[in-house]
Amino acid sequence: MPLPLKAGYNFSYHHSRRPPRYEMTAAEAYTDFYGLSYLIRGENLSYSPEGMCVLQEGDISFIPQNVYYRSSYISDRPRETVLIKFTDYMVSDLLKVMGVRCFNELLIGQQTVIHLNESLRKNVLDILKEMEQEWNSYNEYSEIILKGLLNKLIVFCLSRRDEEEEISTINEETKQDKLGMAIEYVKANLEKSPSLQETAEQIHISPSYLSKIFINRLHTPYSAFVLNEKILYAQKLLVNSDEGMTEIAKKAGFSSNTYFSDCFKRVTGSSPLQFRKEMSSI
Repeated sequence: MPLPLKAGYNFSYHHSRRPPRYEMTAAEAYTDFYGLSYLIRGENLSYSPEGMCVLQEGDISFIPQNVYYRSSYISDRPRETVLIKFTDYMVSDLLKVMGVRCFNELLIGQQTVIHLNESLRKNVLDILKEMEQEWNSYNEYSEIILKGLLNKLIVFCLSRRDEEEEISTINEETKQDKLGMAIEYVKANLEKSPSLQETAEQIHISPSYLSKIFINRLHTPYSAFVLNEKILYAQKLLVNSDEGMTEIAKKAGFSSNTYFSDCFKRVTGSSPLQFRKEMSSI
């Protein structure tokens, strides 16, 4: 597990690769520093005071100060992520230029997630690569260089949010229609576990805007909604059919029995077999 910032440091960079279904054994306290996590590959289930959040490839997550944060990696594929920690000092210049308001949505109050499509991920990876090189050859000038790169990354993320705000001129009725269309498509295609990108293409809006609709209307990320629908459908099959775990996992959009069982237990608190047994005794 990544350690808190070293004494005298205002920044840390941690690039990690984990096996499938790796889990942090304890929550980490973000006291006087912030966190920025970028999921390069895999799927990540994070827990914070605001609740559970499912992160997918290409997601940037901002973790505010004064929270406890824990994550587990629920994908049946290996997970690769970059975790950056930084103090107020590292964003002090940007704060002076752009004002406090622009940081409220990103760094204050709750975990914020920005989804990047494939065309935008290269921009982030290029910045992170520069950061990693500088961090690995740290010297007396590195903090200044890292501060500039961090500010560049945050401005890039803020610009993505600004673009989403511009799209929000769509009227309320249209937003509700798009949400309904997205929910209908997800429920009709659970077996193939539709991605944010795929669903957005089906209803002709951008992935970032669809993500925003789910957050604003349902107060849950798109990926968390899909996972919940898959679990609900699996529960229905467990109660109303005699099908085995392999078939139920497949129909509910899980790539393996182990992945299905892990997700089911994390969401419901019991294994699929325990759930079936409990429901059959009612």
